[in-house]
Amino acid sequence: MARFFTRQRLLHILVHLVFWVSLPFLPWAILQQQPPHFSFWRTATPIARMAVLFYLNYWLLIPQLLARRRVGLYLLTVLVLMLVLHIPMSLHWLGIGTMSPPRPGTTVADRQQFQAIIVLVTVLVWMVSSGLRITSEWFANEQVRRQMHSDKLTAELAFLKSQVSPHFLFNTLNNIYSLAQLGSADTPEAILKLSQLMRYMLYEANDPRVPLEQEVEYLRNYMDLQRLRLADDVEIEFSQEGQLGGKLIEPMLLIPFVENAFKHGVSYQHPSAISIALRVVGDELLFRVQNRRFPVATPLTAARDSGIGVQNVTQRLRLLYPHRHHLDIDQGGDQYIVTLTLALQHASLPVS
Repeated sequence: MARFFTRQRLLHILVHLVFWVSLPFLPWAILQQQPPHFSFWRTATPIARMAVLFYLNYWLLIPQLLARRRVGLYLLTVLVLMLVLHIPMSLHWLGIGTMSPPRPGTTVADRQQFQAIIVLVTVLVWMVSSGLRITSEWFANEQVRRQMHSDKLTAELAFLKSQVSPHFLFNTLNNIYSLAQLGSADTPEAILKLSQLMRYMLYEANDPRVPLEQEVEYLRNYMDLQRLRLADDVEIEFSQEGQLGGKLIEPMLLIPFVENAFKHGVSYQHPSAISIALRVVGDELLFRVQNRRFPVATPLTAARDSGIGVQNVTQRLRLLYPHRHHLDIDQGGDQYIVTLTLALQHASLPVS
């Protein structure tokens, strides 16, 4: 019962009620005075006939003819229906052609005036009926379109998020494999760090939003894992400013930039340094990742190593934070710098 009486449906019923309650007062509104021989009882039968025009047009003619682009037949049917209803309404209102004699005092001017009022009211009823039906159809179609867009958005985000975990896991396992090959004593700790990362990915990253503190802790665990692999060969710097409490963010959103820095910004032949800075100012997140750029052996290697991480997160940002983020990637010189500005408070969620 509650689902039937939705706010939209109740508003729809209220508009119809207001229209029909107001219709008997229309002659007054047109003439700016009480019409001669006017009686509310005399309006009952004409209004009933108007209701026939209104709801035949609303429920039958527009859906079956106009909506199917049969405009000519629709207009002809409406015109015929108006004429059929107009003649008996005119006779009833004026007392012509009925068992009772014409209403006393009815002049030719009165009859012409009544005829004009009836024509205006009939056209108005048709216009209101058409307007309400077309508006109702537009809102219904818009709701369906938004639902379809939301479903598409949710499916696309689910696909993008499903790509993150295998991509990340593949690279991390390669890192641990390198430690194991070297016989490093840090291998058990690396496996423990990986288990913490996997726990976050499996149990917490499925929510549409996660606390920013958890996402930052995830970044720290990942960087600790990389420090175990790289030892002192790479200078890794991480700075954090601002209040993280109470802020939410799309899970696994920042890690592709960090992962990309460790994947492409590390060289065993040249000095390497990775700098990561995260700052929260009000409801705005400022995130910056900077690393060295090294020459790639061949174009084929570059294409193979480009990965899906940055392209993936760029697409997710476009879907989840439209007009609420700014991503700048600077590849000038020998530095690769990613700067992301994100409005955390205003991030929209897909309807599920």
